[in-house]
Amino acid sequence: MTVKKVCVIGSGVSGLVSAKTFIEEGYEVTLFEKRQGLGGVWEKSRIYPELSLQNPRDTYAFSDYPMPASYPEWPSGEQISAYLESYAQYFGVAEKIQFGAKVTKVERKSENTNGWMVSVSFQEDGKEIRKQNYEFDFVIVCNGTFDIPYIPNLPGMEEFIAAGGQIIHSNEFNNISVIEGKRVVVVGFGKSATDIANLAASKAKECTLVFRQVLWKVPNFFLGLFNIKYIFLTRFAETWMPYHKLQGWEKWLHSFGKPLVWAFWRLNETMLRLQFPLDACGMVPKQPMNKLIGCSIGLVPKGFFEYVRAGKIRAVKTKINKFFASGVELDNGEQVQADIVVFGTGFLQDIPFLEEKYHRQVFDQQGTIHLYRHLIHPHVPQMGFVGYNYTFCAQLSAEIGARWLSEYIKGTIPLPSQQQMLENVKVELEWRKKDRPYAFVSGACVTPFTFHYIDELLGDMGLNSRRQGGNLLGELLMPIDPSAYKNLRQELQLKQHPSLNDSAIAAASVEVRSVG
Repeated sequence: MTVKKVCVIGSGVSGLVSAKTFIEEGYEVTLFEKRQGLGGVWEKSRIYPELSLQNPRDTYAFSDYPMPASYPEWPSGEQISAYLESYAQYFGVAEKIQFGAKVTKVERKSENTNGWMVSVSFQEDGKEIRKQNYEFDFVIVCNGTFDIPYIPNLPGMEEFIAAGGQIIHSNEFNNISVIEGKRVVVVGFGKSATDIANLAASKAKECTLVFRQVLWKVPNFFLGLFNIKYIFLTRFAETWMPYHKLQGWEKWLHSFGKPLVWAFWRLNETMLRLQFPLDACGMVPKQPMNKLIGCSIGLVPKGFFEYVRAGKIRAVKTKINKFFASGVELDNGEQVQADIVVFGTGFLQDIPFLEEKYHRQVFDQQGTIHLYRHLIHPHVPQMGFVGYNYTFCAQLSAEIGARWLSEYIKGTIPLPSQQQMLENVKVELEWRKKDRPYAFVSGACVTPFTFHYIDELLGDMGLNSRRQGGNLLGELLMPIDPSAYKNLRQELQLKQHPSLNDSAIAAASVEVRSVG
């Protein structure tokens, strides 16, 4: 395919690294961002008080742009926002962004013409000031899996609001004053819900946490000693989860070695029950840890279970049945007085601006996303999707996904037939629904198979998946290191042009970057 002009939709982690990747490849890139700032979930207006990164600092950095050494092991939301702004400036992405630019429609120019027509509504203070249409050869959708807040529509909401109550999504919680001295109800058990409940325990008049399912929460340090990156962010840890393509050691482990797998996960559960008062709080999940690990797993806020045990967070396993003037009625019949209800109920997955006939290809009737390698759909030409490949190291999977797309455009990746790609997607989704129903998230969640997924992308590009040289023990036991992937572009150039030497490639890289 002939591609010169590339559109990137969204300036979160995925959008920034996609734009950077295509700029350095010499494409003419335009990035549309509907908000007034970059960063996606890390955009300043979306950062709630005391939000911090779930990953240890160095495992969330881009491969060629380390986070400042002055940052703590778990940086704050404000620090991640500053890091992304710095990244965008350094690589020349910031100047390509059009802010306040909401993409309203993406449709093919015509049946017989390649490329896309992108309709954009430019807005200020929530009001449209002008519209404009653009033509592009290739579109990269990076609107993200955390873009459309979900709040269930429950009876009595209008009555509650009319009486002075507030209903917000955790995505809108950016000022601690909205809960200070208030009777707060928080809905959910994911990271944002437990973070906000933890804040409310010390800042609000009273706090009730309403949730349907207890999830396993993990600490920054297991037993106060072992950094989580050595527990979950290694190849060794990942082998204890059965992937749908079992090979070598893993094939043995998940057949003859099943008793070892069982013991491994029970050991992890025991450590958590020793470290936290899960039994005393009645918060031991019914499902085993290995069945619940997915994109909803999160770090436990410091003191959370202690607040629950002390009654500062009143945790109720049920759901809200309806609202009334001064609070909510739970499904168990209990009425809870509330001034504000915060829904930490996640996000809807959708690409509302995509032309309907292509939207039906990407999303099935259940809202599940169908993408080959989580990056393309064989029936949606000249379009890529980055950010629908969420892993424990989302920035790295996005970065390598963007690199894969750039090679896909060049035609260097040997792809199966369209039918084989669709069958591949179907088989993987069916496996996820069957084997991991409690962790299944609309087809966009790759977690916990970070290494497996990245290895597949590297294999498609003909690159070595082992990044520690001959150090097999380090490859297995050391946490993922994004910097080990920083030279993928040079490796690809050497592979495709063996006559080039490293200095020639470096000079070409500098030239392309200056042109971009």
